[in-house]
Order: sequence, then structure tokens, then C-alpha cells
Amino acid sequence: MQRSTQGTSVPVPVPLDPPTAPDALPDIPGGQHNLLPVAVLGRPLRIDIPMWEYSRPTPEYPEWIILYWNGSEVEKKTWYDDIPPDELYVDVPVQFLEHGVAAVTYLAHGFNGGEVGSVPLSLTIDKVAPVLGDNQGSLVFDEEVLRDGVTARYLENNVLQALVPSYQTPAVADMLIVYWDREPFADEEVDRYELKDPSQPISIVFSKEMILARGDGKRYVHYKVCDRAGNLSAGSRPVTLEVAATPIPRSLPPVLIEQAEGWGAQQTLTLNDFYPPLLVEVPASAVIYPDETLTVVWGAPGTAGYFTTSTPYNGQERLFEIPTQYVLAQSTHTVTVLYRVSDNANALDSDALALDVKARSEQLPQPELDGANADGFSLGKAPANVPIRLGTWPLIAEGQQVSIQLTGVLPGGSDAPAYDVLFAHALSATEADEGIGMRDDVTVPKTHLATLWIGHNFTITASVSFDEGATWVAFRPVLNLPLRD
Repeated sequence: MQRSTQGTSVPVPVPLDPPTAPDALPDIPGGQHNLLPVAVLGRPLRIDIPMWEYSRPTPEYPEWIILYWNGSEVEKKTWYDDIPPDELYVDVPVQFLEHGVAAVTYLAHGFNGGEVGSVPLSLTIDKVAPVLGDNQGSLVFDEEVLRDGVTARYLENNVLQALVPSYQTPAVADMLIVYWDREPFADEEVDRYELKDPSQPISIVFSKEMILARGDGKRYVHYKVCDRAGNLSAGSRPVTLEVAATPIPRSLPPVLIEQAEGWGAQQTLTLNDFYPPLLVEVPASAVIYPDETLTVVWGAPGTAGYFTTSTPYNGQERLFEIPTQYVLAQSTHTVTVLYRVSDNANALDSDALALDVKARSEQLPQPELDGANADGFSLGKAPANVPIRLGTWPLIAEGQQVSIQLTGVLPGGSDAPAYDVLFAHALSATEADEGIGMRDDVTVPKTHLATLWIGHNFTITASVSFDEGATWVAFRPVLNLPLRD
């Protein structure tokens, strides 16, 4: 048997095709060439021989092959008749299968006496298990996790990760087998990570779903590395984590307002008894985390009495002040009071307090008409424009709106048209300080009074709005007196 090259006077044997190893793993980018799994190294390794050309063995002219492993003869096989394809193999004994790279060749002897060797087959045998890194390969977790454990709050804002210390000779397709044990040494596998790039740090991610499914308590986290050949490292030193990841129902009870009356989610604030400042307290039982922001919400957006604040009162982190103007603006309303807990991603509202704000009914001034006395008002002695005055009241402030109206009856008994002395008049700073009309700048014309029925009563009423005219609080008592001629 002989292959030859053309164009030469002396035939030069051309090497035969290399043998093959069916058990070798397929090559992968960056991986070891023709890697043999360790699982096949405990028994003879089959090496297949490709059939060569012009084979005609006979008893007189037999054909044979010799298989070599790193140059050492493994086995010789001889045929005296046509070679069955299923006989073209050699089982390499286990003692040849040592760690390292092996060159496998064969020599074929043909019926014509020619002998040709093969192209070598290179096989890789890796019997060395990965050796873990520092601290027996113990996983590296965030200091917060080691200190405080894996809490529900942590998992709301973070993904639990751990770094794998560098280990000896990491290779493409190494498999990290990760365990999350509920009991020491239970080896409860949770995930597998295939190494893609040995030059990069290795990070393991633990899913929130898995952590919740495995429950709370002490958890022992470790891993092993299995290389592509199947060599398994020793287990890493377990890291003990305290897990309290089961969400606890968030307790955000309603605010506390010392000046309010009642209990529970519906209370009353009576402005007769109100004194500034109005302080809103977030209960001590409310679960607030250090990285969260507290915001007190007073009223509904878009209304005159709406107010929010995240600034604590006098540095007391759960106490907040509602400015008086916003308290008064809720007069006669039921205001919703709550607090909002927020972080960078989420916001939660507390249970709401429905606070019924009762309007002030005491210490309100009665309108005064210049020239009036206990007997009434004499029209004949009145000037052309009769001054009307209204004194101050508790918590009066610039910008509050005041209306003053005069009503009476016409001769014959029908109602006279109401006369607006002031309508939705916004108080100036001076008026808030000294009262309305104190400089005789608020008047009712004598001519209007003259249209009323002499001898019958007329009425002057006053009202104030704290919410830009949306609602009005009537002053009591009113001025009601007879008109004299």
C-alpha cells in the first residue's frame, strides 16, 4: 500500500488520514482541542481508524495496522480477508490515558507490502480539577448584606450579587454550580453559570424569586467549579447569610394631630379652639426606612388649601407644620391628610385621615354702622356716605377675602335688592392689622338707605373667605336695627 506525489521519480508516501476519537468533545472557541471528558477515562478509549484505499488482504498477503500512543505501540490488528468496517478501531487501555496532550497515530501495512503512517490525532486529557481562590473561594457579598442580612427592603432596591474570587486556570466553558442551602452541607443547587470570558471578573446573581421561594432564616451559600472535562473542584467555604426577605405588610397608619378631636380615620378640628402652629405627626409605628423621604400632604392638589412639606418641624424628623393660611383655607371642608413615603423608584401613601375642619364661630366682629345706637339708625342725621367698620378677628391675615352686605325691605314689605358694600375684597396688610373701614373708606350711600322702609329693620352682614372665594364663613352676630327718619 502506497500513496505517492505526482511529478517525482521516486514515490513519496502521503500520510494517511488521522484516526478519530468518538468520545472527544467538539472544539469550541477558546477551548482545549479534542478534549476528552474525564467520564470516559475510566475505561478503554476507542480510537477509530479510517479505511485506506486499495485494500485486498489475503491469507498470503495479510494487512495490518499498529496504533501508537505518544510513540508507544498500543495494539496490532491483522486481517486476512476483506476488512469489516466495524473492526477498524482500537481500544486504548486505561494506563495510557494520562494527563496531558497525546499524539495518536497508526501505521498501516498493505497487501503489497507497502507501509504508510497517518497524520497524528492530538487529544487533550485534563485530570486536574480547578483550585479555588482566596479564603477557600468564599463568595464576596456587599458589606451591607453581611451586616444586615438579605431583607425585603434590600431586595426592593437591589439585586443580590456575589463576586467569585479568582481561581487557578479558569477556562472557557467552566461551569459554576451554585448552592443556596437551608441546612449546612445540603448542596441545594440553585443555578449554573457557564464561563464565557476567563479574563473578566465572575459575578453570581441570585434572583429575588429564588430567595423568596427558599424562605427566611440562615442560608449557606457556596459553589463548586466543574471544568469542561468534568473535573469538579472542592466546594467553596460557605457564606452564612441571614435572610428576612418575606415582605412584611407595610404599616403606614394615619397621621396624629394633637389639636384634633376624635379617634381613628375621621376626626375634627374646631377652629374656635385652634392655635398655631398646627403640627402633624407621623406615628412612631409607621415603618420608614433611612433612605426614604417623608412628605406630609394636606388637602387635594388644585385647591386653595393644598399644601405639602418634607421639612420637619424644628428638626423633629416625624413632626411637620401646616401653615395657618392652609389650615384656615380648609374651613368648612373635610380635608384629607396623609404622608407619602418615597425613594428613588417608588412612593407609598399612608392611610388617610379625614379631618373635618369646623369654621370659627366665636370672637368674630359685628359690623358697625357709623351713627347707629340702641334705638336704631337715624336717616335724617346721616352723611351722604355712611361709614361701615369691621374689626379684626383671630388669625386675620393679608389676602383673606371679605364681603359686607346690606339687606332690608322696601316700603310695602317686599325685599330690597341686596347692596354689596364689599364683595370678595382682599385684605391689605393695613386692614389685617387695624380692621376694615377704620379710615372711613368703606361706606354705604345715604341714598340707598333712603330706599328702605322707615320704621323697619335692615341688616348688615359680613363674611370671610380663607380659600380665595370658594367658600364663605358668616360672621355672627349680624348688625340688625330699625331705620329711623
